[in-house]
Amino acid sequence: MKIRFVHVGLVVAAALMLAIWMSAKMREARVAKALAEPVPVEATAASAGTTPDAAKRRSRQAFERMAREFLRDAPNMSPEIRMQRAQALAREVESLESGGELQADEAVLIRIGLIQAAVVDDTERARQAQAVVDHYKTQTERRKAAAAAQVQRDARLRQYKAREADIVAEVLAMSSYPGGLSRDEYLRLRLREAHAAIYGTPAQRPSLP
Repeated sequence: MKIRFVHVGLVVAAALMLAIWMSAKMREARVAKALAEPVPVEATAASAGTTPDAAKRRSRQAFERMAREFLRDAPNMSPEIRMQRAQALAREVESLESGGELQADEAVLIRIGLIQAAVVDDTERARQAQAVVDHYKTQTERRKAAAAAQVQRDARLRQYKAREADIVAEVLAMSSYPGGLSRDEYLRLRLREAHAAIYGTPAQRPSLP
């Protein structure tokens, strides 16, 4: 049984590492190419290591390090310690997701990977994994319904969404970004500009949808 668990643990470790890798790739895939135009000085300064974006990157890297350590050590942990560590990482996933550092599809992959690593009983493991999938499916359906209703109510939002799609279409082939900005930072800059153009001054426009 010990040998079987170690073998399964190695398979689960590979699966969760794949989930982390896929989450990074999906994060990269959400950013876009933009027109090569000068970037304001303040935008260039925002790419410095002391920005909130840099802090988020460090938080994300720390989480990924903890997840790798858990995968490495899980086969040698007692069931109680293994579950405690998995639950602590699950809480960190929730924190990262609420802060916008993990997207829902990334969080699903990692949460299920943690369940696979921590829960020994096959039936309970399947039940918990299905509960995660059902939870995010319900959330996604609610968000889509709310977003569709808002778009129908707000003509400016419809205009912004159309412009947003155009900006995303422009960036898919871009391999570098002006002013030393990351792709995430440059995409946010372009979307803020489009949002300001449609909604008016910062005092008048709502937060980005």
